[in-house]
Amino acid sequence: MKTTLLSLAAIATLTTALNAANQYTLENINVEAALDTELKQADVTDSVTIITKEAIDEARINTLEEALNKLGNIAMAQNGGRGKATSLYVRGMNTNQMLVLIDGVRYNNVTGSNGAAQYSQIMLSNVQQIEIIRGAQSGVWGADASAGVINIITANAALGLHGTATLEYGSFNSKMASLQASYATKTFDIIMGGSYFDTDGFSAAEPTKSSPDYGERGSDLGWEDDQYTNKSFNAKVGWNITENDRIEASIEMINSYIEYDAAAGVDAKNVDDPFGYGDSQYYNNLKNRFYSLSYAHKDSVNDAKVAYNRSTFDQSQYGGYTGSVDEAKVDDKITYMEDSFLRIGGSYQLFKVDTDGGADLNEDYNARSGFLTNYNKLQLLGSGATIITESVRFDDYSKFDNATTGKLGIKQYLYEDLYVSANIGNGYNVPTIDQLFNAYWGNSALKPQNTTTTDVTVGNDMVWLTGFYNTVTDEIVYDFTTYRFTNQDGKSKIRGVELGYKDYFFDTLGVSANYTYLDARNKDDQILARRPKHQVDASAVFYVTEAFDMGLNAQYVGERYNSTDEQGAMTGKYVVANFVTNYDINEMVGLYGKIDNITDEYYQTVDGYATAERSYYIGLTAKY
Repeated sequence: MKTTLLSLAAIATLTTALNAANQYTLENINVEAALDTELKQADVTDSVTIITKEAIDEARINTLEEALNKLGNIAMAQNGGRGKATSLYVRGMNTNQMLVLIDGVRYNNVTGSNGAAQYSQIMLSNVQQIEIIRGAQSGVWGADASAGVINIITANAALGLHGTATLEYGSFNSKMASLQASYATKTFDIIMGGSYFDTDGFSAAEPTKSSPDYGERGSDLGWEDDQYTNKSFNAKVGWNITENDRIEASIEMINSYIEYDAAAGVDAKNVDDPFGYGDSQYYNNLKNRFYSLSYAHKDSVNDAKVAYNRSTFDQSQYGGYTGSVDEAKVDDKITYMEDSFLRIGGSYQLFKVDTDGGADLNEDYNARSGFLTNYNKLQLLGSGATIITESVRFDDYSKFDNATTGKLGIKQYLYEDLYVSANIGNGYNVPTIDQLFNAYWGNSALKPQNTTTTDVTVGNDMVWLTGFYNTVTDEIVYDFTTYRFTNQDGKSKIRGVELGYKDYFFDTLGVSANYTYLDARNKDDQILARRPKHQVDASAVFYVTEAFDMGLNAQYVGERYNSTDEQGAMTGKYVVANFVTNYDINEMVGLYGKIDNITDEYYQTVDGYATAERSYYIGLTAKY
């Protein structure tokens, strides 16, 4: 085996690829979700993490939740393996407080009880860039952006005819295939493709920490595997009517089959079944669709857009839920002097949920919104640029309190790329239709929960330090005394520090590291559950040649408890490391291999739910 690896390295050293771009050599990356307009990352006041296609490809990551955890440095908790329910805690905030968009179309699941996005269902075969914008963004994007925005940007067609394909096989009988094809002229372009992922998986549940069997994997105990299948399709077509006018339409389709277990530490097949459901109650069929149709006009003064977006969600779980979000939106970015613009617009949104099950939930509500953003890049102090942004938004809801939100950001360059920035904003989460109208636990008197976030950053392109402080009031929680949702009195307080480093040495070695300290407490000053107090993410990529690279990433999760007030199982204090290597045989064909959880670490992110043991994958890529 050693001889084979040495031979491969020798061959790779003699091979040169035509395209040497990597995640560390890219410059002038744009942030599309910043102020709902495109800006260079250096010109944004917010704390932004950008995950490029190059980084995704080098790490051979297939799903959104994996990218956010491994490359976005976000704390994660998951109820089992691939495709299972996933929670992400951006700066300690709840998972439903992040607004997730696919090319500007809402991805947050309107049929869910808390309205959170289904991170584990998005495959990345057609994704060009992922943007993580931290801090309240409701002043720009409205509801559910109280902790920030995750904007997923899909690929556009390049001039000519192009295609890419990937095949992968690995542990747990996992199979993945994807294909993307595109064609473009100066006036017309189309890109379409799809992906297929299927795995036998492993038991979603494992013994809880209090069980004498803790430390034994489900396969060792004879527990059944929980399968996951994902079939996704995408298409985008555009027509450049003139040099200044464009019409574009797109569709994203996700079909998933998910098997899961009865509860933490409980295998589904070992559960009594008094209602006669059988195994049918422990799987879910998802059919999610995202549509967009837009017209855009751009000239020297105006950058205007009219769009209609539609998101639909269909699930078989609990008797069947269907839901939809329809949005009509118009806005214009008006440039009134160099590096200064005013963005103004409005939208109409309709949220709707129907059920076929016992909840008998058939309700909707709507929102009418107006928004205004001002942006200035000025020369106020010496030679360094001063960037100032102000946003305000008003949302008029049909069935609960209206909301006025805003944000203010400032960034001052002190010397060359050294800067200091500060942001303050307020956000809100609206009560979901399920929380409002479910016959068993709904409360029609609910009002939006409110958030205020502040952060201060000092740094440059290589190293940065951020301090943040967030508060949440009127939080929507389930009341175990009334058995209904309610707005909680008091204020949750979340504070912390982020330290980041990224560099590229000798044109061969890229390294990055991120550390987060978090102190997240509820209104009673109790530590919030499932959020690590300390987290370290580190990665290194060694570009042996332009055709051969090897990468290592690792994550340390510190003290973390499964329940509030440091109660329940301690699910932290572990390190997980992963290895990946890529080899371009020629400019069209490449091979890769990866090993996840190299040391075969046994850990759980949620007490009683499994994580993957050491696993191996090999893949083949081709492009034209």
